[in-house]
Amino acid sequence: MTAAADKRQAAAALAAAALGKVKLPLLVVRRSRRHAGLGLLAGSIIFGFAVAVAWTAWREGDAMVGALILLAVAAWYGVQTGQKFRDDSPKLIVERAGLSLPGVADAIIPWARIGEVRIATGFRALGGGRIDIALDPEIFVGLKLGQRWMGDPIVKRGGLSPVISILAASLDANARTILDAVRQFWPPEEAR
Repeated sequence: MTAAADKRQAAAALAAAALGKVKLPLLVVRRSRRHAGLGLLAGSIIFGFAVAVAWTAWREGDAMVGALILLAVAAWYGVQTGQKFRDDSPKLIVERAGLSLPGVADAIIPWARIGEVRIATGFRALGGGRIDIALDPEIFVGLKLGQRWMGDPIVKRGGLSPVISILAASLDANARTILDAVRQFWPPEEAR
């Protein structure tokens, strides 16, 4: 989805919610099919290279251990990127009740339990950006956060603080679109 489509979706949801007709989420963010497709293409190329290396080693009677390890890693990477390509489940949902992180948090995180929301700047903002969200420690402890090196879009930010990072490069909405949707509800009215 493009940034313009994200803005249209957010504007339509806001208009419907303002009229009281529908209580839809303001923004539903999924994994970017384009990003996952590029990963799948890269995995296919690496796998093809690994097959060529293994075939050459076998044909010339060389040691196969290195070639087979490369082939296994390439196959594993291809399976992982294939799963990401097929995954169409929401990764983040911005709604009136709070922030929903399906697969990461069991329940909606109420806006009052979010301490700070900021967009990363500089080098960290390249490729779609990153949003850092400081959470109540009680909520943070219960999260099932992913690993950055595995391509998960919601990870723990480095350091000891209870902060998560939303890596928007692999999502279908960029960091600015997500932040604009979050700012419709955060900070909550009682904190303003």
